[in-house]
Amino acid sequence: SLAYAKTFANQFIEFNLPDKWECQLDGTEWVCQSTDEQKKRDAIIVLAAKIKKAGMDELPVYKAHLEKAQTYQSLSGENITSEPRYVKELDISGKQWIDSLHLQSEIPDFYTRYLATVESDLGILVTFSVRKDKYEEYAPDIEAMVKTLRAFRKPGDVNQGGAGAGISETENPLFPAETGEAAKAKKTGGGNEGAGAAALVLLLAAAGVGFFLWKKKQKK
Repeated sequence: SLAYAKTFANQFIEFNLPDKWECQLDGTEWVCQSTDEQKKRDAIIVLAAKIKKAGMDELPVYKAHLEKAQTYQSLSGENITSEPRYVKELDISGKQWIDSLHLQSEIPDFYTRYLATVESDLGILVTFSVRKDKYEEYAPDIEAMVKTLRAFRKPGDVNQGGAGAGISETENPLFPAETGEAAKAKKTGGGNEGAGAAALVLLLAAAGVGFFLWKKKQKK
């Protein structure tokens, strides 16, 4: 419940976070999870921002991308295609966002809700990923958090600490250079540079105990 919500703010976004949730900077993304070990397996929030690129970091481009089903190969070799449930423009306190919900666009049997916008020289993406069988339980809190989103840009050099920390100079979280679970795992395995929001969802939410443990289970 958001009855005891607290305000979280970083270099580019602010919103109300449920009680007993925490956000930490991991590479160039912020990852938010419950401190409850069981609930940590159910849901994750990832906050990502990058310096805008002409022709890519624009609301119409985000919308067109999210209108399409996302296809990737699972760790077991299965081809998975997401199910877009909706894509729309959403006004949050006078700011336009692209709002979309997909089933298994990041992780099999997880819903992911995307909120994407542009602010100053940044493209900003927030993802809420929840286990399919837990989505109805978490939906009210997600909606409450979405209503409190506020995007801004604190001055500061990219990834030089301070106001620039957590902003990627090149990596677009909606359009990673490589796609598919194996590619995302490889990117997270080699350090935290440019992992992308989707990669961190896989890394931290898949089994609640880490992506690589989840990967081993899939091979059994």
